[in-house]
Amino acid sequence: MQRHITRRAIILAWVFIKEQAKEPSTFFWTLLSPAALFYLLAYSRGQTPPYQSSYGELTSWFYAYISSSVAFFGFSFYIIGRRESGFTRSFIYRFEARCIFLLAQFFAYSIIALAYCLIFYGLTRPAFGPVLLSEVFIIMGRFYVCFLLFSIPGLLLTLPPLTFQNANTGYSIISFIMLVFGIYDMNTSSTEVDFHQIFNPLWLANRIIYHGLENNCMLALCTAALFVGIFLLTLRYLRVNPVWSRY
Repeated sequence: MQRHITRRAIILAWVFIKEQAKEPSTFFWTLLSPAALFYLLAYSRGQTPPYQSSYGELTSWFYAYISSSVAFFGFSFYIIGRRESGFTRSFIYRFEARCIFLLAQFFAYSIIALAYCLIFYGLTRPAFGPVLLSEVFIIMGRFYVCFLLFSIPGLLLTLPPLTFQNANTGYSIISFIMLVFGIYDMNTSSTEVDFHQIFNPLWLANRIIYHGLENNCMLALCTAALFVGIFLLTLRYLRVNPVWSRY
């Protein structure tokens, strides 16, 4: 039974990936614009390749932003979008179908997230020197934990009866607030951890990317455990009927 669900989820995930590939605007705003901004900021500081600074130090916030975009506006946002379009109401009327749908959504955007991480690495790492294969896997592991971290609040926002437009506004507001506090933290020289930083996923993601999983082992384990719990909660209480349905 489990093998049957997994196999069908993988097939559906491939459909979701092809669907996402048909939206080049998402690829631009999520990946190419951060890469362009990275080089523009470096140029504005008078830096030219090869950069002498630490790669992780200069790119950690960009990786954190990309992982949040994929989790919010990809993985979680399209769960609401498919509900709004009537997709879930038409095809997801049994528990098994919900398992297949959510697993497919998770598999698809896990692959997309790792692909975006790999592409961003390929676009930015050559400016610091030769590409290191061992470093690629280390950064991808950190990036994936960040993706799980942002998927937790993203999944929670799929539970209320939000419309597609309201969800878009909600995700945008959350992203803006995280970004504001993130910029504030970047320009603060204090080494002490403030209260608001603990509850800012963008700051936590930056720590994971920059300082590594070995220095944030408890954070990574809590993220994985909490994601599994929220995923199961979403599986149990996933809304099927679109909010505009009267039937």
